[in-house]
Amino acid sequence: MPEHPDTLAKYCDAQTALAILKSQALRWSTPALFADPFELNHRTTLSFDPHTLLDSVIRTACAMIFAREQPLGHSPLSMVIRRWRQEERFASPEEAEEALHELMARMVDQRQNAIDEMMSDWRQYTRALRICSFSTKADNLTAWQYYADSHRGAVLKFACGENTSLPRPKPVNYGPIRPEISNLKEQLNAVLHNERLRPQESFEDKFLTKPPSARGEKEWRCFTEADETDGLRNSDEQLWYIDRGFNKEELKSVYLGAFMSTQDKKTLLDLVTKLYPDTRVLQASAVAGKYEVEFTRV
Repeated sequence: MPEHPDTLAKYCDAQTALAILKSQALRWSTPALFADPFELNHRTTLSFDPHTLLDSVIRTACAMIFAREQPLGHSPLSMVIRRWRQEERFASPEEAEEALHELMARMVDQRQNAIDEMMSDWRQYTRALRICSFSTKADNLTAWQYYADSHRGAVLKFACGENTSLPRPKPVNYGPIRPEISNLKEQLNAVLHNERLRPQESFEDKFLTKPPSARGEKEWRCFTEADETDGLRNSDEQLWYIDRGFNKEELKSVYLGAFMSTQDKKTLLDLVTKLYPDTRVLQASAVAGKYEVEFTRV
């Protein structure tokens, strides 16, 4: 993981920037409130059910029995299959499948207890999870377009790291494999090879991967956890957010969009001058002949 930068840039429209500056607080939201249908949340389910897992376990065990090579490993099932192969216990895959069904069903039932516990932990974790998203720099055209009202909004740049309200930011990775709570292959290996599986230890990582098409955002995320005082038990998930305060000294710069309205610009300038006198204000402008923005001190 790369070292986090010294500052993080919050892209937002003019009204959101105004609300952040007035309240001196950033909004941290549950994943269910994100506008990304591919983002995992507390309603996310597994891509397989117990019947699919059982069928896969039986077919894979049969393949191990009749494979050319001996099965490797020291799991109880691997050792039993090696003995069956030596004894030529089964004459055909069909015979093996029928004989294995009851044994595999018991093993899958035992595994299902762990899966049910995992899903309960997942729902509890994601209901309490709160995320605040940033980018790294103030000249990101993708972020200006999608998150700052097509250059009519603003960028608020905050200090991050220890002794700030953003102590442990983490970068988002971009790749073609969509995260799953746990996949069929993992559970299959847990049943057949007695592999240790504890997806709970990597729940946070599920929120640090996005598709390659979003790579231009260069997103970093900060995580926190809601508690009972944050409305954790509220049945309305639209209220699953925290407005968490920051110190005025943490707001290092405010960047005004290249196409921000005159009225929004004046309102924001007046507010920063009054409440954040030590914060720099910069005006963005489009660079002639280039897909770039440049900044001048206001």
